[in-house]
Amino acid sequence: MNHKVIKASIALTLTAVMLLGSTNTQAYPPFVKQSARFGAKDCTFCHTKPEGGEGWNKRGQWLMAEKDKRKADAVDVAWLSEFGDKATDASAATVQANDKWAELDAYHNVMSQTFHPAEDGKLEPIRKRAGELADKAKQWLESKPPKVYESADIKALLVKLNAESKALADAIANGAKDEQLKKDLTALHDRFHEIIGACREEKKKHQ
Repeated sequence: MNHKVIKASIALTLTAVMLLGSTNTQAYPPFVKQSARFGAKDCTFCHTKPEGGEGWNKRGQWLMAEKDKRKADAVDVAWLSEFGDKATDASAATVQANDKWAELDAYHNVMSQTFHPAEDGKLEPIRKRAGELADKAKQWLESKPPKVYESADIKALLVKLNAESKALADAIANGAKDEQLKKDLTALHDRFHEIIGACREEKKKHQ
């Protein structure tokens, strides 16, 4: 084999590796985008390799453990709002009873199982479960929050979430188009995380 053939083979191999790395890095761009507010710049925020895939750092391992603990179908980047306390303090690994809000978790489970498929263009889950999501929002609004989350601001946000969840269910019942459905669901998802942020701030006040 002459030098030109050898050089060509090496070049092709390097190109294939680069393309593979690029493909893997872009495999879950929404995760990197959603994690940006927590400081993520690339896949190494949770993975041990720049291209992502198997192999997780402490943060990624925590997310995978949360997925199993919550019996969720997929990882939700929003869980990272709780990462700092739980990962740095072993005594906080178990959520204290006075912090637990069952109705929050119930709403989040349905939101997670409908929003993430919608990100991939799969709207059937939210079309089927919008009524359930609205019911969970109502139950959350009417529930008694843990003392640490008793706040007029959180209550006001829950009122909005309840109204917007019902509006989404009504829109779907009335034949909402895909484009509008994606827009409304994304806005509802953002509202949910606004509440999570407010809960986090209230919790800090009690620490």
